[in-house]
Amino acid sequence: MKALLINNTWEDTHMFKLVVTDMDGTFLNAQGTFNKAHFQALLAPMKARGILAFCTGKQVERVEAVVGDLSQDLFIIGDSATRIQLNGENIYTKTLDSAVGQQLINKIKKIDPELTIIVCTPETAYVENSVRDQDKSMVFGSYEQVTFVDDLANLTAPILKITIYDHKAQCFNHVNDLAEFQDDLYIVAAEESWIDITDKAVDKGTTIQFLQSLLNIPADETIVFGDGYNDMPLFENAAYKVAMDNAYPELKEKANLIALNHNQDGVVTTLNVLLKLAR
Repeated sequence: MKALLINNTWEDTHMFKLVVTDMDGTFLNAQGTFNKAHFQALLAPMKARGILAFCTGKQVERVEAVVGDLSQDLFIIGDSATRIQLNGENIYTKTLDSAVGQQLINKIKKIDPELTIIVCTPETAYVENSVRDQDKSMVFGSYEQVTFVDDLANLTAPILKITIYDHKAQCFNHVNDLAEFQDDLYIVAAEESWIDITDKAVDKGTTIQFLQSLLNIPADETIVFGDGYNDMPLFENAAYKVAMDNAYPELKEKANLIALNHNQDGVVTTLNVLLKLAR
């Protein structure tokens, strides 16, 4: 395995019982797929010693569609950590204030009318009909259940999160444009083309804390994988932190281990090595 040991904490990896991995840029390759044979071979030894969870901005139903039957008995932490599902049963949901959400939508439209706004609810993701066709294809990459409407201002459903897709890749700048909402909302640009916005008290870290409490597994027995800025809270709640070789430098600095990049099956390869070391 082409990996860089940053410190010596890995001598104790026999302790990990909970594995949490991001999807885009981490578990999935650049085409949004993964090596199913390799992952299937990992599942039996992995389940024998611990619990595996996906933690992603993708809609829960999209994760189920991508992973297929192999998602059985795996926790899916989806919609930017606002939902947790196990075998089709929802066990955790967090929404944001709907009035604040509508104010946010109005602000986003003023920043740039070409921004794609995705309003996620427990049932579906809403997108306006006026969105460019090429941007709609990006939406379907992360959302399985999508409903197109004429105006997002007419929505009455509870809002899990609001996501922005920018085909101009200016999201790091747009986070600053939304600073007035930071007291009420958690706003993070996972990468240059995507912003995820949830309630102030919700991020990957707080939701992992909920799962750890539910399973009675502490941070000391948790290993996480990530590549983006939205994985920072995830890293803060695990003793073992693995950044992909393609991860942002700031995340790599927080990691114990740098794994192969997402196009080289880095998550599965790393777990196979660690499972062998733990025997």
